[in-house]
Formats: sequence, C-alpha cells, structure tokens
Amino acid sequence: MKDCVFCRIVAGEEKSFKIYEDDRVITILDKYPVSWGHLLVITKKHYESIHDADPKDIVHAFSVASALARIYRNDLNAKGVNVVTNSGRPAGQIIFHFHVHVIPRWHEGEFSWSSRHVLDEDEAKSVLNKIKPYLSEIDEFLRSAGIK
Repeated sequence: MKDCVFCRIVAGEEKSFKIYEDDRVITILDKYPVSWGHLLVITKKHYESIHDADPKDIVHAFSVASALARIYRNDLNAKGVNVVTNSGRPAGQIIFHFHVHVIPRWHEGEFSWSSRHVLDEDEAKSVLNKIKPYLSEIDEFLRSAGIK
C-alpha cells in the first residue's frame, strides 16, 4: 500500500533505523520515541491492526517483541518494558498497519506518553550500538519457542 508509511519502510522506500528483520517482521526505532530505545515490531504484510492480522503473524510479532523486552530487561538493565499494540483510533492507533511497541523504561515513574520527541541520528546510533551485540538472542528465542 503506497499510502502506508510502514509498507514503504518494509519496501525500503522510506528511511528508518532498522534493528532486526526476518521473513515476517521488521523492527525499527520509533521516529517519535516515548523513551530511549522505543522500538516498533512491524509485520511485513499489511494488516490494519491486530483485529485483522493473521494469527501466525501476531504470534511472530509478539514473540520478537518478547525477545526484545528480555534484551532490555536482562542485558541492558531496563527497570521495565511496555509491550503494547493499539487497535483503532480511540485506542491511540495513529498508523493503521499492525505493529507492536516495545518501550523500555529506565527509571521508576518514567511512564508518560507525552514524553515523545523526534528521534535524531545520534540517539538512533546510540541505541543501535547498545542493542546490536544482543540481537542474536532474538533468533535463539524464536527457535527455542519452535517459531523459527
């Protein structure tokens, strides 16, 4: 879908900071993060949201999100992690292509959706450099779950 920014990112037509990719999903840094390291796990196939996505793609996207949450908690010492998807405008969905947010929380009391800012190149490189050594854990996690 040419009018969908996530479809253009999947097709390589739109710039993004890619963290991880496999045959079903691409994971990128959120352009307007809530916290340092805010990621989006996006299905390669276009679905409006979780309510119409293929169950196999839902399981895969949430499994990748779970692996990333583990990396943030276990390897990078985040205090907490939000893993969430929004379905419909009243639920806060802005881009109508199924995706899962992985939002690390580094401090107590940090949770605030109003803390969004524009991701810059320096912050993106910082996150990429910090998480890169742990990305093989995603495939290990998927294999251990029989997903890959």
